[in-house]
Amino acid sequence: MTKKTLITIGVTIVMGLSFTGCASTAENMRAQGYGPDYSQGYGDGCDSGKKAGGSMLDQFKKNVDKYDSNHKYREGWDDGYKECKSEEKQLMRSVDDASRNQAIRDSGKYRY
Repeated sequence: MTKKTLITIGVTIVMGLSFTGCASTAENMRAQGYGPDYSQGYGDGCDSGKKAGGSMLDQFKKNVDKYDSNHKYREGWDDGYKECKSEEKQLMRSVDDASRNQAIRDSGKYRY
């Protein structure tokens, strides 16, 4: 692997971990007063949204039976998916920008 690739992977991992707390998203949602079904749905949707947004650290999660039968879980899943996918895409753009800027500096084309 090239130095640039290693830096990009390292930055991605560090930034991804900085958004990860000790408590799960569902636990954080419950602590904020959301119900258990919405919280679980939001947490599952958030993990799925991060994966869809480009995360290598998250997995797609959806309890399909609960999604089909429980409107609070479905609402939470949809909200979590949209929010976290958007955040992950923004994170990936930031990493790409940093990598591109580093490549420009490394090429000697960028002068201060």
